[in-house]
Amino acid sequence: MLHALVLLLPLAVAADPIDVGGRKQLFIDDRFLAERERVELHANPPQKLGLLRDEKGVPFMGHVGRVIEDGGKVRLYLGHEDSEVLESDDGLQFRRTGARLPGGLFPTIFVDPHEADPARRYKLFHVEFSPPFDPAKHGVFASYSADGLNFTRVGQVLPLFTDNPPLVHWDERIGKYLIYTRALAYDSENQRRIGRIETDDVLKPWPHRKGRADRMFSSTDNLDVVYMADEEDDPHSDVYYNSTAIYPEAQDVYLMFPTHFRHFSPERNPFIRPPTPGRWEDFGMLEVQLAVSRDGVKWERPGRDPYVPGGLADEWDRWYAVMGPGVARRGNYLYQYYNASGRLHDSAFLRAEYEKTAKQLGGVGVVRQRLDGFVSADADHRGGRLRTPAVVFRGDRLRLNIDAGAMGTAFVELQDAEGRPIPGFTLADCEEIGGNFLDQAVYWKGNPDVSSLAGRPVRIHVKMKRAKLYSFQFTQG
Repeated sequence: MLHALVLLLPLAVAADPIDVGGRKQLFIDDRFLAERERVELHANPPQKLGLLRDEKGVPFMGHVGRVIEDGGKVRLYLGHEDSEVLESDDGLQFRRTGARLPGGLFPTIFVDPHEADPARRYKLFHVEFSPPFDPAKHGVFASYSADGLNFTRVGQVLPLFTDNPPLVHWDERIGKYLIYTRALAYDSENQRRIGRIETDDVLKPWPHRKGRADRMFSSTDNLDVVYMADEEDDPHSDVYYNSTAIYPEAQDVYLMFPTHFRHFSPERNPFIRPPTPGRWEDFGMLEVQLAVSRDGVKWERPGRDPYVPGGLADEWDRWYAVMGPGVARRGNYLYQYYNASGRLHDSAFLRAEYEKTAKQLGGVGVVRQRLDGFVSADADHRGGRLRTPAVVFRGDRLRLNIDAGAMGTAFVELQDAEGRPIPGFTLADCEEIGGNFLDQAVYWKGNPDVSSLAGRPVRIHVKMKRAKLYSFQFTQG
């Protein structure tokens, strides 16, 4: 859809300015798109780099519990139980450390930036269950550690079976811990959903509601649902994993890489090859998408295309992909890790002719994303323009993460709160921006200094052609 815009007329009403300070701001939604013409938000898939392999060239296999950066290393916790610890310097070549986590299902690590006690800086959460389910001794359990390898058990924090890694984050914006995990809507085709918990202490029992008829699984009676498949999704689908993250590089950016699960049935998909002939289970395809939020509560998808496209029928990551939680930065790029089985959910094959087409079935893959590159405000070769709402900043430079390539261009104008060009910072004064940059200063007749405008409301007007604008930031020098 094209959005009509008359940029050259003064705005009738100036809204309260947004204080952006010196923090980076991403174009993940309409927050900084007060007006636009021939500019569209576009979700950008990362580049698939292939399988992760050990020192002997053998592909790593298993569920990605979490990826963290600490002490200059990238650490990957691999396995849905008895998880092993891998380490890397560059985020691409991993080595086995020989260390393992102390048991439990779906263990996931959290490095707590809010923790004052060094002995509790690492926190581990895992699920315990053996039939029959007993809420007095099963559910989610917590441990803590100084090094992420040797843990002290705390005890139960949720008396429900999440059947899913509970992902924990410290949210500096609200001064609380956030937990995202599965919440089942019993008796619904869209059964699996994502629930959210806020708490002041993740090592103490997590707040949740007591349901009228609680069963073993965490449900919509127990948790507030913040993300689910909707009426625009396939009616036979739900959400398998959440893989949430609070993006540390920018202000108010919450990311989710949800795995959407399209369910098959004997009636709709009679061609499925069950592992046990005649035994139908929960078969279907899994796909990673992208969702964004400004507060971790209200989520939206900038597109419905896969964030990580599935492999072809003869490739290792066909039909089933789950994004592991965690993002590692190395230089200009962000690395994420996903696991695939090469089969459908519950290990079925799609059709008989594909049973032996893939030389490698499943593994752990790595993808590379540009810094801030998840979503961009794009103009095509015809050109477009955008104008932000009024913002108040600190600093003396305006810097852009932008890709105009060799054939695209961008020009920037700073305007007052009413949308009038500010002398010395007009489009006519702006020096052309062309090329691909993560951190390009804007110049007006050779001068990048915007300190004279700091502290007063300004609007950023960008005119661009065949360009992708990812973020902006006012900096000091």
